[in-house]
Amino acid sequence: MADARQVHQYLTAALSHRGPGALPYAEDDRWLIRHHLASLSETFPSLRPSTAAFTYNDGRTATLLHAEGIIPATPGRHLPASIWLLEAYPHVPPAVFLRPARGTLIKPGHPHVDLSGAVDAPYLRSWRFPKSNLADLVHSLSPLFSLESPLYTGTDPKKEPAEMKWILEKVQRDLAGLGRRREAEMEGILGVQAELKRRREAIVHGMRELEEERENLEQELQIILTNTDVMESWVRETKGKNGRRRKAREVSVDDVFGPSDVYSRQMMECTAADRALEDTIYALDRAVTEECVAVDVYLKNVRALSREQFFHRSMAVKVRSMAGKIPHCAT
Repeated sequence: MADARQVHQYLTAALSHRGPGALPYAEDDRWLIRHHLASLSETFPSLRPSTAAFTYNDGRTATLLHAEGIIPATPGRHLPASIWLLEAYPHVPPAVFLRPARGTLIKPGHPHVDLSGAVDAPYLRSWRFPKSNLADLVHSLSPLFSLESPLYTGTDPKKEPAEMKWILEKVQRDLAGLGRRREAEMEGILGVQAELKRRREAIVHGMRELEEERENLEQELQIILTNTDVMESWVRETKGKNGRRRKAREVSVDDVFGPSDVYSRQMMECTAADRALEDTIYALDRAVTEECVAVDVYLKNVRALSREQFFHRSMAVKVRSMAGKIPHCAT
C-alpha cells in the first residue's frame, strides 16, 4: 500500500507540474495517464513509472513518462522492458522496447520484436482509445513472449558478416518506416486535437454570447413588465371614467344613423325584410337537412316566405325607380 501511495503521489506531482519543464501531455488526458500508470504499477509492481528523455527517430528529444521493469513470461523467465508514453498518449499506443541484460541478445527474425528491441505486438496494432490501457498490454505480452522468447543467451557464431549487415540494413529500413508511420499518426492526432480545441473555443464564445443575450433579454423583460403595469393602471382609470360617461348619456345606434328621405327609408325597410327572409329560408334549409323539420312543413313555409320575399324585392325595384325620377334631398 505504501508503494502504491508513493506511485500516486509521484504521478500527481509530475503531471501537475507547470512551467518550462512540464510534461508535454494534453491537459484533458492527464487524469487518464495517471490512472493507466497507477493501475500498471499495482498489477505489475516491477514496472515503476518515472520520467526521462526520449529520442525520436528524427533526432528530436522530449521528456516523457515511462515505466521500466520486468515483463513476466514463462516461469523463471523475465524480460527487461521499458514502456514509453508518447506525447499523444493515450490516443496513440505507447512505444515498448526490450532491454536485454548483459549476456543476452535479441533473437533475429522474431515476429514481434526487431533487433533494436522495439516491440510490435497485436495489442499495440489494435490500440483503441479510451478502451486500451497499459495493464492489459502487459497481460497480452506475457503469453505472447512465453510462446517464443525474443531473447537468447550468448552470441551466434554462425552469423556471417554479410548476413549481419543485411539484417542491420533491414532493421534500419523497418525503423525508418515505423518512424514515418508514427509521425503521420501523431500529426493526424495533433490535427484532430487542434480542431477540437478550436471547436471548444467556439462553443465557449457562443455560450458567452448567449449569456450576454440572456441578460439583455431579462433587462428588456423588466422594462416591459414595468410598462405593462403602468398601462394596466391607465386602462383601469380610463375604463372607470368612460363607464361614468356612458351612464351619463346612453345613445342608441338606431338614433345615430337614419335615412335621408322617404324613398331611402322604404328602400332600407325592403332590403332589411329581404335579408331577414333570406336568413329564415337558409335556417329552414339547415333544419330540413338535419331532419329537424318535416318536408311538408318545410315546403309550406318556404312557399309562404318566398312570396313575401318576392313582394319586398318588387317593392324595392319600384322604390328605386321612383327615387330616380325625383331630385335627391338630404335631411
